[in-house]
Amino acid sequence: MPKHTEDNKPDTEPAEGYAKALAAKERRTRLLIALSCIGMSAIAVVPFFFMGQSETGGGAFELRMPTTHDMFLHWDQMKSFYNGLAAGEIYPRWEADTNRGFGAPTTSYYPPGVYYLTSLCYVISGDWVRALLDAQLLMMIAAAAAFYIYARQAMGRRAAIFAMVAYIVLPYHLADQYQRGAIAELLGFVWMPLMLLFGERLMKAQADPSTPRSTLLSIAGLAASYGAFLWSHPPSAYQFSLAFGVYVLILSLIRREWKGLIVVGIAMAVGLGLSTAYLISAALEQNLVHKEFIAETWPYHKTYVFVHDLYNSDVHSGFFTLINWIWITGTATIAGAAILLLWLKREVLSSAPALKQRVFLWVMMGGLASFMMTKLSMPIGKLIPKIDIGVFTWRMLSITTLIVALLAGAFVQAAINARRRGSRNERLLFASLAALILSAGAGMSVFAVARPTSEMPVFEPEPEHLNWATLPVNAPDPEELPDDIAKAELADDNGQVQVEEWKPQHRVIRAALTDDDLLLVSTFNFPGWTARVDGQPATINTSEELSDMEIELHPGTHLVTLDFLDTPRRRACRLVTLSSTCFLVLLACAPVVARLRKGPESSRSSKETDAGPGPNG
Repeated sequence: MPKHTEDNKPDTEPAEGYAKALAAKERRTRLLIALSCIGMSAIAVVPFFFMGQSETGGGAFELRMPTTHDMFLHWDQMKSFYNGLAAGEIYPRWEADTNRGFGAPTTSYYPPGVYYLTSLCYVISGDWVRALLDAQLLMMIAAAAAFYIYARQAMGRRAAIFAMVAYIVLPYHLADQYQRGAIAELLGFVWMPLMLLFGERLMKAQADPSTPRSTLLSIAGLAASYGAFLWSHPPSAYQFSLAFGVYVLILSLIRREWKGLIVVGIAMAVGLGLSTAYLISAALEQNLVHKEFIAETWPYHKTYVFVHDLYNSDVHSGFFTLINWIWITGTATIAGAAILLLWLKREVLSSAPALKQRVFLWVMMGGLASFMMTKLSMPIGKLIPKIDIGVFTWRMLSITTLIVALLAGAFVQAAINARRRGSRNERLLFASLAALILSAGAGMSVFAVARPTSEMPVFEPEPEHLNWATLPVNAPDPEELPDDIAKAELADDNGQVQVEEWKPQHRVIRAALTDDDLLLVSTFNFPGWTARVDGQPATINTSEELSDMEIELHPGTHLVTLDFLDTPRRRACRLVTLSSTCFLVLLACAPVVARLRKGPESSRSSKETDAGPGPNG
């Protein structure tokens, strides 16, 4: 046998070194992308919390925030929700302090998803303004990351990073924070790109049946994203569902593949099941509250762009002018992409058929959303069931924001492709268009979104929180409720009452009576409240004047316990959510379990192969 020498030894070290260098470069690139995501999100979000004009002064670096449209609502609701969680409720449904202490089933009807996030941030920070900063920063980072992951399915890194930055700084995304204070709607920006990501993967998986594992994971991903969207903000989730449905339908027509639609439908049905404890429960029990309040206050078909006839134009003219211009610029971008990328300069995407197909789909989705925000769409809108769930037509600007950011990335990719083909003019054209989208969007965000907000007074909570939307149907006007009434008292004062425990959904009251009397509890008697007197079930009557609780008591000392429990409908809906969650976990775990079970077999097979032929070989 010849001896191995340095000359004939296999030279593997340079190859291994090259592979390690590539791996190190890849890690650095991913780190830079992550830092870009976090850094740009912080640049967009954090300044808001140092804005606002304070009459009492304060340092330039004092944490605060300006007044916005909806924060007075969220401020009280997120604190009430946290109090419910702190009291041991997994899903707090009763807002104890609203309506002058008579309460309301607020989060039985208003989506509670974002309040779990604000509660977590408050546990960490111990300050509500800081909790809002942390929550909004996390939402922006998550939205940007989800968007980048989706964009990378069709374009290169540089184009995807550019599009991600556009998604962060485009004006409607930031208007939701800086002017509207719409934190629940902000959370929806996380779920839209994820729904597109998993929906496309499902459509692709059906065309390639050799990937059952990825199909299961994609079903789980789409179901989780859609369910989270419904828990976060049903109005924008419903609007996006319509656009998403058209998106996958057109994709199915292009590919002539219908099985994907069925699988996507199954995933969305599971997502709906995940939200049943909140969404379906609210729908089934909507007649228990003043459901007409939203429809009468904000009729959907009077909220089209360029209409805006619901508000005092002098007070809100600046905001609605902003809405109109966001619509104009977004629609112009979508139309420009359709003309340039899909018609005049089609060859720039010829080398990227996946991107070209998506650009067509994005243009269709964005064009549909833009059209549905105009008065011309009214005949069609009136045919769509429950479209008024969206409340405002211009909420679809969240969809066009998503599309415009994606098209900005497509323009960058077109410029890169043109450079590779040596077409200098096309490269300059598409690079200029991408830069125009980003600079115009950022400029509008700075001068039309952030600057007016900086001149607003610093946010101050309302002295009291009244909620007409979730007011029980038999309750009086909240402004007519007494504000100095005891939590519990006796109607005829035949004894003494002591409140021993008063949690949002659990109360303990001790009453010592010298004669028959009525225990009056200053809480609306809403379905779900149950009473026990000395451990035995008791009847709760509803007072005619205030719709609060009345419980008959006899002479003696009694321990009265009140609990806000699930009604049969709520209980059934909760079981559906639990079942859907279990099914989702099984879907997500099945591929992992299959891979683990296959691992030892493949390892054993590999060892047998390495051992060489058997005795008979």
